Amino acid sequence: MHRFLPILALVVGCLAAGRATAQTGLAPQAAPALGAPAFDQWRIGIGFGVLVTPDYLGSNDITARPLAAPEIRAPFDTVFLSFRDGFGATVLREGPFSAGLVLRPRFGRDQDDNSALRGMGDIRLSGEGGGFVSYSDGTWLLRGEVRYGFGGYSGLVADARADRVWRVHPQVILSAGPRLSWGGSGFAETFFGVDETQSQRSGYAVFRPNDYWYGAIAGGATWVIDQRWSMIVFGEVGRILGQSADSPLVDRGSATQGVVGVTMAYRFLP
Repeated sequence: MHRFLPILALVVGCLAAGRATAQTGLAPQAAPALGAPAFDQWRIGIGFGVLVTPDYLGSNDITARPLAAPEIRAPFDTVFLSFRDGFGATVLREGPFSAGLVLRPRFGRDQDDNSALRGMGDIRLSGEGGGFVSYSDGTWLLRGEVRYGFGGYSGLVADARADRVWRVHPQVILSAGPRLSWGGSGFAETFFGVDETQSQRSGYAVFRPNDYWYGAIAGGATWVIDQRWSMIVFGEVGRILGQSADSPLVDRGSATQGVVGVTMAYRFLP
């Protein structure tokens, strides 16, 4: 395994530097699932591309950001590091069902990134740790996660997604399905709330939401160029729901959110 250390260092470095790739937190959920070829082997790859995303969760201003998408998976996903699935370990597997532990970053927010955020202060980088359950038979791919945030905010969040996968050509794979996210009061107040101090600095009315909901439809297409190279295009459109939809930040922006990404991926193994 020593010969893989430079590859691992490169991928981890790209992930750590990925603040610009996913400030909204929407991008990993939008990325397509492609099944598990060579599931009993190490799978190592990385993709680089561009992500078009809102400036912040709830914004109607969009920006193009660089995207780094690592993919490292031990046999049977005993350990994995993935742009889509985070960093984790599978601790239980029974046929197409699996369950395990997962850790994800939640990139923060800089009040200088958008005029709508002036006076709101910055939100630090957070970690989110928890568990997942998944089902994958190569055609249907389902996954649910519950995590607890620490660092920039504290509180529970959860995500659920489903993908139907079609191999329409030996070199073309399509996938599409719904997405649903939830955040408790800790998440909602941090990213959508306005306290007294923020109200004085920003001019927004005080606002304290108890929850955050987000529902979306996502789709992706992968063109397998050759044994090593693939081109991946994905997108998602959805809407912020629940009390967070009434936030002054969403009123200033939009409850409708979307992302579009394009990456060129290179597979080292197998």
